[in-house]
Amino acid sequence: MNGDWQRSAPERPDPYLDWEYRTRRAEIADPWCSVQVQVRQAGKKGHLPNLCRLLKAVEDGRQDDDGAGIDLTISMTDDERQHLKDTIERIKNGEDVKDKFKIRIEMQFFIYRLEPLIYDRGNYRNSAFYEILSAGPVIKGLGLNKPDGSDPILFPPPAVVDTGRVAIGVIDDGIAFAHSRFRSGPQTSRVHAIWLQEAERGKIGDNGVLFGQRLRRREIDALLKVCSSDDDIYRQVGLTDFGRNEYNPLAARASHGTHTLDLASGFPQGFPADRRPIFAVQLPSEATIDTSGITLGSYVLQGVRAIMLWANALGDDKHRVPLVINFSYGLLAGPKDGTQYLEGALADLIHYRNKYIAHTRLVMPAGNSYRTRAAARMELKPSARETVDWMVSPDDETANFIEIWLDGKADKRSPVEVTLTLPQERSGHTIRPEAGIMYALMSDGRPIAGVYYHVFVRGRKTRERIMLAINPTVRNEDCRDLAPSGRWNVLIRNRAKHPVTAHLYVQRDDTPFGYPRGGRQSRLDRKDAYEQDKDTGDYREPAKGCPITHEETLSSIATCSPSPPDHAIVVGAAEASEHYPPADYTASGPTQLRAGPDCSAIADDGDAHRGVLAAGTLSGTVVAMNGTSVAAPRIAREVANGLQAMSTGAHAGKMERGKREASAVSTSGPMTIQVPEPYKARLGNFLLLPEENDDTLKRRYPASP
Repeated sequence: MNGDWQRSAPERPDPYLDWEYRTRRAEIADPWCSVQVQVRQAGKKGHLPNLCRLLKAVEDGRQDDDGAGIDLTISMTDDERQHLKDTIERIKNGEDVKDKFKIRIEMQFFIYRLEPLIYDRGNYRNSAFYEILSAGPVIKGLGLNKPDGSDPILFPPPAVVDTGRVAIGVIDDGIAFAHSRFRSGPQTSRVHAIWLQEAERGKIGDNGVLFGQRLRRREIDALLKVCSSDDDIYRQVGLTDFGRNEYNPLAARASHGTHTLDLASGFPQGFPADRRPIFAVQLPSEATIDTSGITLGSYVLQGVRAIMLWANALGDDKHRVPLVINFSYGLLAGPKDGTQYLEGALADLIHYRNKYIAHTRLVMPAGNSYRTRAAARMELKPSARETVDWMVSPDDETANFIEIWLDGKADKRSPVEVTLTLPQERSGHTIRPEAGIMYALMSDGRPIAGVYYHVFVRGRKTRERIMLAINPTVRNEDCRDLAPSGRWNVLIRNRAKHPVTAHLYVQRDDTPFGYPRGGRQSRLDRKDAYEQDKDTGDYREPAKGCPITHEETLSSIATCSPSPPDHAIVVGAAEASEHYPPADYTASGPTQLRAGPDCSAIADDGDAHRGVLAAGTLSGTVVAMNGTSVAAPRIAREVANGLQAMSTGAHAGKMERGKREASAVSTSGPMTIQVPEPYKARLGNFLLLPEENDDTLKRRYPASP
C-alpha cells in the first residue's frame, strides 16, 4: 500500500451513489435514473402553474429549461402521469387544501431523467418548477421512448359494492403471479396488477411503465386460458429467459416473493377474486442482489406509489378500498432513528393514504441480523479511543460499507478521528473528516477506500455520520480497483472536549437466497470479543466490555416510532417450541425510538423443522422458508382480516377512527399471547399463533398412538 488520503469534492449528495460513480469501471450508455421531485409553489398562484409545467415537460419529453442537443430528457409512467393530471384537475375544480402535510405529499411525483442532468457540483440540479428529493442509481439497459399517450390502470366497478374488500400489496422478488394459491378459479386470477421491474420488456403486457412490464388481471386471465402450465406463462412473459435475464427467480423451486405472498394472501381456489385483491411489484434482480440498498430505495418507493394508485382505482370516492402492504426486505446500516430517507418516505406515503383515502398499513420485518456481528456501540470520553476489526472476505464482488453515527455536539469537523489500518500493514491512515469533502485512500493512484462525513440537523436534534467505503476484493464488471481482503482495523478516538457515543453499523452485503453468490457479508471482530453463549453453548455472545453488541440490530428501515401506529408494523420471528423463544436470528432493539418490534409471528416450526410452509414457485408445490421476512406476511394476513371484519370503506373524511385498533392484531385475541419481558426487545409485545383452521399451509403430523 502506498499513498494516503486524497481530498476532493463529492460528485453526488448520496455517499453510496458517489462511491459507485467514482469506482465505476466505464461510462454507461443512456444513463436513465428515477427521481422523486417536489413541485414548487409559484408564489400566490399556488402549485398549479408548476404542475402544468411538469405535465407539459413529460408530454413533450423535454423540460423548458433543458439545453439543446438532447431530444428526450424527462419521462414518467402512465399511472404517475394520470395521477399528475388528476391533481391538476382537482385544483382547477377549486379544491382548497390547507393541510401542509397533505400539500407536501400531493406535490411529490416520480420522473425519469438522464444522470448528467440530475447533478451539479455534487448537489441536485433543481429545476425552476420542482426540487429534487432523491435520485436512484442508473437503471442499466433502460432506453426510454417518448411517451405516446396515457394508459393508466383502471378497473371496472364491481357489480355489488363489497365493503369487506381489503387489498393486499406485496413488494418482493420472484413473485409467481400465476400460482393456483392466487387464483379464484382455474382461469381467474386474484392478481389485479403486477409490475415486473426488470429493465427488458417481455412479450406480454403494456407500455404503461417505462422499465419492466405491467400485467393486468385481464392479461393474466388470458394467459391462464391458453397456457398449459405456470412455467409456460413465465416463459411467454419473459421471466425465465436465461439468454436475456441475469437471474430467473421463477425458474427455481422456491422463490421468496411467492412464499411471502402466499403467507399474506394465499387461499385455495374458490376464494372470491374481489374479496382480497392482490397488487404486486416484483423488484429487479439488480436491486435484490445489491443488498446494500444503493439501488433498492427508488424501486420500492415507485412500487408503493403504484400499488396505492391501483388500490385507489379499485374503489370510488364513497367506497375506498383498505390496503395492507407487505415489504419483506431490510437493511443493516442507517441512522436507526426513523430518519433514513426510504423509511421516512414510506412512512409519509402510508400515513397519507391512511389519513385521507382509506385504512392503510405497511408490514415490515425486524431483520435477521441478531448474530451477524454487524453492530457496535462505543462510549468515548474526551481523548478516549476504542477499536474493532472489520473482517472483509476474499472473493467479494461488491463494495463494503460501515456507517458510524455519532451522538454529541455537532460541528463542520467530525468530533472523532478515524484510523484505518489495512490487512498486513503495521501503521494506519488517520483522518478527521470535514463535511462537504470526500476523502479517498489511494493505492497506485486509484481509490480503494473512501470516507464521507455529514451533519444532519432535524429540528433541535443533530447527528453526524461518518461513512467508510471499501472496494470489492475480487474483480467484477462494475468496479475497476480492488481492495485487500482480511482484517481491517478501525480505531476511533474522541478529539472533542465532550463525551461522544459512536454507533457502528456494517451495511448488509450478503447475496440473497437463490442468487449467484457475489456479495460476502463483512463483520466486526476483536480478539476479546466473545464469550460462551449460555443458550447455545458456543462462543458467540459478545463479551462484557466489548463494543460489539447484539442490540441495535433492527433493520434500519424499520425503526420509526410506533406512535402513531400507521407508519409501519415491525415484526419479529419466534420459534414454535417451548415458551416460544425468539428465533436465533431475529434482530433486537432498542433503537432511539423503539424498544423492539411491535409484535411477532412463528417463522420456525421448531429445531427439527426449520421454517414454515408456503407455496413453492409452481402450483401444487410447497417449500419451507424462515426469517423475519416470513413472519411479517403472517401479521399482514391477520391485519387484513381485522380490517375486513371492521367492514371499512368509509369516506376519506371519516378516517378519524383509524387508531391503534386497526393497525395490528388485537392482543386480546384467542390466538395471541403476551411476550415475556426478557423477549420483548426481539419479539415485541405479543406473539401471533397460527390458527389450525386458517388457509395457510401447515405441516401435518401423524396422530399419536
